[in-house]
Amino acid sequence: MKKSEYMKIIGKKRLYNNNLDEKEIIRWEVFYINGEQDIILRFISKNSLNRQGVFIGFIGCDGTIDIEIEEKKDFYKSGDFWEDTMPKEMKIKCKSNEGFLSVYNIFEKITDSPKINGIKQKYSQMDFQGMKLEKNGNIYRYYCNHATKDSAFDALVFEIELL
Repeated sequence: MKKSEYMKIIGKKRLYNNNLDEKEIIRWEVFYINGEQDIILRFISKNSLNRQGVFIGFIGCDGTIDIEIEEKKDFYKSGDFWEDTMPKEMKIKCKSNEGFLSVYNIFEKITDSPKINGIKQKYSQMDFQGMKLEKNGNIYRYYCNHATKDSAFDALVFEIELL
């Protein structure tokens, strides 16, 4: 796909990773939001030395996500949700009149040195990175790999439940 074509659909429809032999490996998930949609993010398991997480947010359209953690309320357009620092389950309020909510896995390599102010580089959308989907009603369970061609899809397992 040409870069100009890619930029027209980024954040507007589910993208698959065609670099992997197995079909139906999701690179970038998208949920259509019209008005308000509450979701639950659940971290199920992690099997990786690298730090693992999930990006959730609106890209290329107006929208906000609202999270409440420990009586603290914050509003964002998007956010990185790291398995090691966030609650194992949290409710996220998504609001958009024109939006598509993007979801994809992210990670930091433990071997990387911090770049600026102790922050490491965040990786996503790598050539061999992806998520397998298991859908059960309104629950979407994602199995993420280690971003290498032959890695198992167990680096991070998380769920998105549409309420």
